Amino acid sequence: MSDTTPGAEPTPEQPRSEQPADPATPQAGGPSPASGPASGWSSAEASRQANEAVATLKKGNPLDLATIGAGLVVFLGSFLPYYTVSVDAFGASSSASATAWHGFFGWFGALLALAGAVVLVLHLLSRPLPVPVRLTVLGLFAVAALCTLLALFVLPGGSCDDTLFGGSVCDLIDQGHGIGYWLALLGSLAGTALAALRRTAP
Repeated sequence: MSDTTPGAEPTPEQPRSEQPADPATPQAGGPSPASGPASGWSSAEASRQANEAVATLKKGNPLDLATIGAGLVVFLGSFLPYYTVSVDAFGASSSASATAWHGFFGWFGALLALAGAVVLVLHLLSRPLPVPVRLTVLGLFAVAALCTLLALFVLPGGSCDDTLFGGSVCDLIDQGHGIGYWLALLGSLAGTALAALRRTAP
């Protein structure tokens, strides 16, 4: 028995290329369902969270904000002329400088001050921390200040007086510190004082 209805012509099968595409199947060359809106949402969400974080920090205690600023000053100062040396001989003079990252106490103190600022920022953003925040921030800035003070006396490569030259040769060489060092020293001392005040404040 035939499956076709009497008097009706059989419907020819459509070629594969003319069959309607499955709406759930992405077309070649078209946008992926996961692209576009998802990435846009992620960007908007990141922007929203950043704005919320900035608003939260602005509401923080002025002592906390000043302490964070002190940590940033120390870290930025480490990239400025930190160690300096000048030579004046035979009527000619020459000078050079290096950043804090050329001497252990310089870069170590900068990292400690930055770590103190980061810990304080996380605390203000209500991030859980496994350490006592106030004591940790004070300790980090205090050690940073100590390292920066030591950098005043401990120079990269040692002092000229410690070399074989010594004597009159060292009289021609002046080793010192630049603006980056003094900013780092001021920032680390200020950060220590501010952290101590904030820890004792109600």
